[in-house]
Amino acid sequence: MNLVERGTELSIFESMLDSCESGYGGVLLVSGAVASGKTALLRAFGERATAAGALYLQATASEAESDQPFGVMGQLLLGAGLREPDARRTARLVGGGSGMAMTQEAGDGTAAAGVPSAVPGLCGIVLEKARESVVVLGIDDVQHTDERSLECLLYLARRLGFSRVLVVLAENSGFPCGNTRLHVDLLRIAGCRNIRLAPLQRQGVAEMIHEMGEPGWRTRRLVSQIHRAGGGSPLLTRALIEDHRASGATTGCADLVPGDAFARAVVTALYRSDAATCRLAGALAVAGPDVSLAELVEALGSTRESAHRGLRALNEAGLLDAGWFRHEAGRAAVLRGMDPADRTRLEARFAQVLHEHGAAASVVVRHLIAARKADAPWALRALIEAAGRALADDEVGLALTCLRVARDSRTDARQALEIRAALTRAGWRVNPAGVAQHLPELTTAALDGRLDPRHLDELAAHLLWFGRVERALGVLRTAERQGTSPFGRPGASEAPDEHDGPRGWLTYAYPGLAASTRARATDAAHHRAADDTAPRQRTPEHAAAGHEAPEHLALRHERSRARGPHQRAAGLMKALLAGAEGKAVARAEQILQSTRLGDRTLTALLVALDALVLADRLDLAAHWCGTLREEADARRAPMWQALLASARARIALRTGSLAAAEESARSALALVPADGWGVAVASPLATSVCALTALGRLDEAASRLSVPVPDPAFQTPDGLLYLRARGHHYLAAGRPYAALDDFLTCGDLMTRWEYDLPALVPWRTDAAKAHLRLGEPERARALAEEQLALVGRGRGWARATSLRVLASTLSAGRRPPLLDEAVEILRERGYRLDLGRATEEAARAQRELGKSGQARALARKAQQLAEECGVPVPRAARAADAGSPPPAEQPWTQGSRRHPDELSNAELRVAILAVQGHTNRQIADKLCITISTVEQHLTRAYRKLAVQRRADLAAKIGPLAAPGDRDGPTTRDVCDRLHVG
Repeated sequence: MNLVERGTELSIFESMLDSCESGYGGVLLVSGAVASGKTALLRAFGERATAAGALYLQATASEAESDQPFGVMGQLLLGAGLREPDARRTARLVGGGSGMAMTQEAGDGTAAAGVPSAVPGLCGIVLEKARESVVVLGIDDVQHTDERSLECLLYLARRLGFSRVLVVLAENSGFPCGNTRLHVDLLRIAGCRNIRLAPLQRQGVAEMIHEMGEPGWRTRRLVSQIHRAGGGSPLLTRALIEDHRASGATTGCADLVPGDAFARAVVTALYRSDAATCRLAGALAVAGPDVSLAELVEALGSTRESAHRGLRALNEAGLLDAGWFRHEAGRAAVLRGMDPADRTRLEARFAQVLHEHGAAASVVVRHLIAARKADAPWALRALIEAAGRALADDEVGLALTCLRVARDSRTDARQALEIRAALTRAGWRVNPAGVAQHLPELTTAALDGRLDPRHLDELAAHLLWFGRVERALGVLRTAERQGTSPFGRPGASEAPDEHDGPRGWLTYAYPGLAASTRARATDAAHHRAADDTAPRQRTPEHAAAGHEAPEHLALRHERSRARGPHQRAAGLMKALLAGAEGKAVARAEQILQSTRLGDRTLTALLVALDALVLADRLDLAAHWCGTLREEADARRAPMWQALLASARARIALRTGSLAAAEESARSALALVPADGWGVAVASPLATSVCALTALGRLDEAASRLSVPVPDPAFQTPDGLLYLRARGHHYLAAGRPYAALDDFLTCGDLMTRWEYDLPALVPWRTDAAKAHLRLGEPERARALAEEQLALVGRGRGWARATSLRVLASTLSAGRRPPLLDEAVEILRERGYRLDLGRATEEAARAQRELGKSGQARALARKAQQLAEECGVPVPRAARAADAGSPPPAEQPWTQGSRRHPDELSNAELRVAILAVQGHTNRQIADKLCITISTVEQHLTRAYRKLAVQRRADLAAKIGPLAAPGDRDGPTTRDVCDRLHVG
């Protein structure tokens, strides 16, 4: 093997070898850092000596054998191929010297008599061989040479002036100079030379690349990268070249990526270093680049001199540059090569040292995390503090890791609750399902008064998320009893939104709660707010306020008490319900402009976005949703991203971007699985079902409907959206009775909740469409007129929808004015999908009036809008010239009448009880079966009898079950309609 940049050293050796042949021996000491090429150079010396006719004897000293007398001399002579007499004599002298040395070490305290005679005896054999030919003794790692062998070397060195013996020694300069005689006694002898190996230069690296058969890699860029990463160490340089070759690079233009060969070379270099240097490298890798020398020394329990020597050795070995690893791969290799137990102890030690030196908690906890324990009180405090800071800096992964280490350490009950509460808060950003396991214990602690009041509002919000309403109300009542703050109003010493949680917002987040239940949760808030804001004496102006319009009263009241974002969001919803859409838009923008995205403010921001959608400001809603989504992406919060993706899907659905709406809804459910959404899963599912239904992909929509939705979701506005989406899917699938059932259920719920907001769910016009499909235009007209009267003379989407549906119930001559106004509103507001449908209906009206030219122009516009939205080409447009009635106007016909004998006995019993007015639960109790079994029997009965709802069962099995036989309620049960259809 050709050596690189070692020509000077080889010339010196050849010169000394020539002198030795002339009878002048010498000593050549080659010093260098670990893995600097000393062994390779020594091997090259041996090859040249052998080629010159010299006898080359070699040995390698070892630290493990440094206490074995004559160990090195034994290697030199016993492997030299001596003649039989000389070999027996050498073995006797080496063995005898060892035995006598061991006797001396056993404790007799006297020098072994045979040792002095062994030294000249062994050296005499070498000198005798030198009379025959030049003898070259090569000893690697001479710093580990045993004392007896060193005596022999000194003995020979003193006789080199008249013998043909050349001693070549290779020394690791990174080891502490424990063998003083090597430098003091040996090198002061005439004829001794010391050369030091320098690291490779860039030219040497290029030559090594060429030598390894890769001449095409000799680019300046790659040579510089290898030289910088390897530090000129031949061992590391060769490993880097091997890794570059293994990576598949065919040229030197690819970036250098250290791999397994480099990692093995780093471990090899450390293994060949002394123990103190090896420990220092491990400590430095554990501590990081910002550690000070004092902290390093304290953690290792060593001295500054030892640390300086170790750092110098690591720098010379090419591992470090200015005290830190040249490449991160070097640090990683050192860490992987450490014993796990040693690393754990070192991590814990560094954590303590850094804490005592006043390092930041974020620095200390990285070592506590690696140590996987934090039993000391200061360590627990540091972990919890660092978790809070990490969460504030959007490093959720670090926060969760800190809290998990704290949880697994020894803690008392109070600390354990604090840690669980913090874990729940941090994990919520990623996936609420992952931290739901903590809620039961936190809830029990809260109800028992053991949980810090700071966490009560947040816990209640988490319980509401999963639909555990009663438990949430219990927690809120506990908070009120503890006097943490008034409902919805922060204490004087708290931030405005610190306790601005679910209390004041509960009425609007869960309108489905019973009025009495909501009153218990919100009475305190309203009374306290009135006490804080009402004047001490009523003036005529205040008395006159009782005669103001309801929306003005609502706005005045909310302005007096709104403080935090949730309070303002509640006021925003109240303004929408009162019909003050202009004020709602202004308040929504105020919330969006003044509120930073965060765990406690996300709900209020989403409400503001929804308010803009309900107020038909889709442009503003899209802008703010995009801005918030970008921030959520930058802050790496999956739950925030998912909720904003769901909001974006709803906006896209309204604008008619069906593919984008479905993609956003699917993205929302991909970011956070359905089990993490709690009751809110109804929102992305509803949007996805609506979009897929409008796109004509009914099978995919049906698969979305198979995703379970928690029952408490139907006490929320998102549940209304889900019911409406399911109803439209049923309508598109040819099941108008099932669709009507869902639309009327929305109406029942919204009326009961006093939450009748057509801009959210226009259930009357939805039901009117179902009635039209069933051939009941009079009922459809009544519902459309009722909704039109409710929405008033505004210019919103709800009015346009009402006009469009009302027009479909009228004769052709009366439709155009209504449809023209609807088209104008929808075009102005940006509702492309509904605009296309209204335009299509206007074309149909003009066609029926005989105005074929206008009809064709409108049909083309409708078709263009449909294509822009991704909707299949309307059949009405294709049938326009044929004059056939559109499918939407063709009444739905019931299937052939089936006989009840087709039902099984179990199905017949359930169907009879259903006709008699019993609820699913009552049927289950009477027949001693589960509610799920009742639902399954009813579903099969519907299919066999070709009906869609309970009201139609009576016509099929009426003779078998007279209404007078029932003993239950006569009204349809809403909960049944949520599950059966």
